Amino acid sequence: MKNEAYRAKNWLNRNYNLSRQLEADQRMLEIMRNRLGSGVARYESDGSESHDPDRAKARHDDALLEYSLQMEKVEKEAKRLTEEDLKTRKAISELSDPTHRAVAVDRYINRLKWDKVAALEHRSVAQVFRDHKDMLEKMAEVLRSGKYD
Repeated sequence: MKNEAYRAKNWLNRNYNLSRQLEADQRMLEIMRNRLGSGVARYESDGSESHDPDRAKARHDDALLEYSLQMEKVEKEAKRLTEEDLKTRKAISELSDPTHRAVAVDRYINRLKWDKVAALEHRSVAQVFRDHKDMLEKMAEVLRSGKYD
């Protein structure tokens, strides 16, 4: 793989880690949501001496605040990923070969594994790898324009 094609591959892959982080943060948000929804805050005494309704309410309020902060983080990450994916999609749209565009979208926007890309394109994995190599060389030309720095 030529240096420019390798740089094009890295540019196309730049959102992968952001996508994985967003997915992990979304899972954390779901766990927090389930914790908030699974228990009903007990503000009245259940008869035990150790129950403190003020502490229970404070813990619940802290959990709500933590959930709110996590939600804000997820929303910012999702917005950033969407913006970067749009930029990537715009660059991919400049490729003239429809197979190259399809492979690039499935791999770098939809983030599919190679066997899934091959199945969707009705090609062997080896052929998809060859298409990918050719696509990266064409993408290097697109990126050379400087529009996507």
